[in-house]
Amino acid sequence: MNFIRKTAILLNFTLLSTVLTFGQAGFQTAETDLAYYSDVMVSASEGKHRAIAMEKFNELFIKTLNQKGAYQYPFDSLKWISKKSPDDKSFRIFTWEVEVADGDYKYFGALQNADNKLFILQDNFKNTEGGLKDEEFNQESWLGALYYNLMDCHTTKGEKYYLLFGINRWNKFENIKLVDVLFFTNEGVPYFGKPVFHTKVNGEKNDVFYRLVFKYASDAQMTLNYNPGMEMIVLDNLVKKMSRIPGQGETLVPDGSYIGYEMKDGNWIRIDKIATQIMDEAPRPVPVLDKRKGKKINGN
Repeated sequence: MNFIRKTAILLNFTLLSTVLTFGQAGFQTAETDLAYYSDVMVSASEGKHRAIAMEKFNELFIKTLNQKGAYQYPFDSLKWISKKSPDDKSFRIFTWEVEVADGDYKYFGALQNADNKLFILQDNFKNTEGGLKDEEFNQESWLGALYYNLMDCHTTKGEKYYLLFGINRWNKFENIKLVDVLFFTNEGVPYFGKPVFHTKVNGEKNDVFYRLVFKYASDAQMTLNYNPGMEMIVLDNLVKKMSRIPGQGETLVPDGSYIGYEMKDGNWIRIDKIATQIMDEAPRPVPVLDKRKGKKINGN
């Protein structure tokens, strides 16, 4: 038996032994280290320190997720890591961001099926802007984002897919919010993007999008989420405006009005104007003395 074959057998045996002996205590120990690295990679004042902690975290997290029984372990103490699952708990998706330098964010993700199969998501957002409207992307061309909501959906044919609401801090001048579409092949492989968003232009032409993507000023606050009360995706309408940040120039900011996407026949249809109630003044409690006209404060 040659040296390479002996080495390969030894490595395989070592990995198998690690998987078999990792156990609950192993997950707890790993989580303690992961919580420390995640705190440093988010909170350290020096970018180089955040980058070092990021590398340590990524290596240990992926190694830990590959252990047998990892899917059942919650990793609840990793407060800086987004963890989202659908209603049926068939998978979970982790995403995280690290500011490695001023305004320079890196995005990472991992999707794990209930059978413990792991898919590493590799951010390729800044190389794929041209295909955002009508392209599918796989795990190696993922549009990196920190996901803050996940929603179960079905097409009219009963095919299951999921909406992923996320944010990407594009640069020091602009952020991006998006609604991407996650679906799985018959073999259980994840893909992103599906033609489920419809926008009518001038009431006639129907544009179809594989995802919704909005770039806006980094010093603005933009709403983009599903509103269960209204039963639609609600987002701020964006308009062009000169930025207040030196060197940015013209950018997009919310104008106070809202746009919606409503589910109809398995697709999300754009609604240009959502009815809102505009008040003459801010709401406030009824003053105590309003019901005591002509009386002093002590009731006399």
